[in-house]
Amino acid sequence: MNLEQLVEKCKSRSSRAEKELFFRLAPKVLSLCRRYTKDEGLAQDYLQECFLTLFKNIKKYDATKGPFEAWFYRLCTNRILQSYRKSRREPDIEFRAEVPELSLPDESLEAISEEQLLATIRKLPNGYREVLNLAVFEGWNHKEIAHKLGITESTSRSQLARAKRLLKQFLQPLTQKNYAKRPA
Repeated sequence: MNLEQLVEKCKSRSSRAEKELFFRLAPKVLSLCRRYTKDEGLAQDYLQECFLTLFKNIKKYDATKGPFEAWFYRLCTNRILQSYRKSRREPDIEFRAEVPELSLPDESLEAISEEQLLATIRKLPNGYREVLNLAVFEGWNHKEIAHKLGITESTSRSQLARAKRLLKQFLQPLTQKNYAKRPA
């Protein structure tokens, strides 16, 4: 059954279709959830909240406005941010001392696994990680990020720049270690 047919059956509240849709999309959604938290248990809670929200709102999906997966991932991102805001009163924006600018050779970045990259992103302070995820992975602009996180656009821009620099700093030892292991 293709995705469009599955979505239509889910709109009719078919538990079989809901289960199939869950198993089809859960790995990607869990990966999205993991980018927003350091805690694996919390990532799994976010996954559950995302699918509960999906099945509650699936009738609102309009195929003429865009692909289902894009709509669903946006719904997930909004749900994660909403849960995140409920758990704390103010955004966890952390300003660190200036992070030095580093350059990483492109070929050394290819040696970093997806797991290493995810683990490195999870090391970022919450404010940096939120802005990086929204800007880089979700494609949101600084105005959208600022509105959603309750910060200014300039704070969003500076958080993104600092997150990228800190990410490079964290990745540098990995790239050197992995690059040195590659055969000549």
